[in-house]
Amino acid sequence: MKTKLIIFNLFLFLTTANCQNENKTNTSQMDLKENKEIKAILESVKIGMIEFIEPGETEYTESDVEKCMSIMNNFLSEISKSDSKENGMQSVKKVVLELNDLNEKCEYELIETDQREQLAEIIILAGNLKGFNERNEDITEEWREW
Repeated sequence: MKTKLIIFNLFLFLTTANCQNENKTNTSQMDLKENKEIKAILESVKIGMIEFIEPGETEYTESDVEKCMSIMNNFLSEISKSDSKENGMQSVKKVVLELNDLNEKCEYELIETDQREQLAEIIILAGNLKGFNERNEDITEEWREW
């Protein structure tokens, strides 16, 4: 009986370890632009920004919103390919600084409270999926002005 229990526990351990390794491999090779959660948040950011536009009153246009989406998609491509935390954090710093510049160009109206939280969530989630940070760790704070 003890032998069967030991064999069962060993089998369970090996199976679990193998599944965890497969998940790590798949996560490290995934295109984060295709992650359902990230896609949904990014779409919500875009819709929120576009809905806020009031012609003649808002300091940004749909073109600025598209630029923001392009910046985020470039970031997701870069971090998807990153192979180390150091490279990943370089991508984080780059995207945050690019968003700072774009938001400044738009008189600080493009990235409002909801968008700020959502953009930070995407960046943090992408880093977390790559294994570079914890899900509750704000890796944007050091450079973020929005």
